[in-house]
Amino acid sequence: MTVWTPHSGYFTLMASLPHLPRFDRARHLPINRERLDARLAWLRPDDARTVSQAEQFLEWQRQPLDRTDAQVVARYSALTTNLGQPALRSMIEFRFGLRMLMAALRRRQMGLSVPPRHEIWGAGPWVQHIERNWTDPDFRLAAQCPWLRQARALLERGETLPLEHLLMGVVWDHLGEIGRGHYFDFDAVLVYLFRWEILDRWLRYQAAAAATRIDRLVGEAFGGHGRLFA
Repeated sequence: MTVWTPHSGYFTLMASLPHLPRFDRARHLPINRERLDARLAWLRPDDARTVSQAEQFLEWQRQPLDRTDAQVVARYSALTTNLGQPALRSMIEFRFGLRMLMAALRRRQMGLSVPPRHEIWGAGPWVQHIERNWTDPDFRLAAQCPWLRQARALLERGETLPLEHLLMGVVWDHLGEIGRGHYFDFDAVLVYLFRWEILDRWLRYQAAAAATRIDRLVGEAFGGHGRLFA
């Protein structure tokens, strides 16, 4: 089925996709992964390859954070090498920059000093800026990243889920800026894909948090013998 022409863009594809509510207002996924993949099969081959690169990044983002900083930077560099699609590059660079800032905050919270010059711990234009401003609470980036102060406070208090909610919201809003004015073109497809991933991840977090709360309540109700009927 051909859905693209030089004039129509991806009108048919985008029109077939249900609206995505903001991730923290949704009760369920408006479209499951199988149906989304079926829609993405309508992409032109070159755009499909770009989506494959996006999927590699999203899959990498979901992996456990047990890799070294050098491994993370190397994987990021490999994913972005020769990446020509401007919107996708912006999405990936923004999310990596956010991840790098959080890594710097965590490192400093642990009482560690600024990374030595020979240590590979980040990539991009903020690396040297962060190193030069290591002792400033927000690395002198509060103007560029107004969310950073709140993220630091949540990290210091160990409020993991609120911190994840904040960071997801920051990325969600950034995607909205990228997608402004794009409704039926390939940029709109990429924004939809990245937002769908955020929504899916948030719902999974919520489900996991709910399960934890239920386990705690059961444990309290049975005096610590919550596995009585397991």
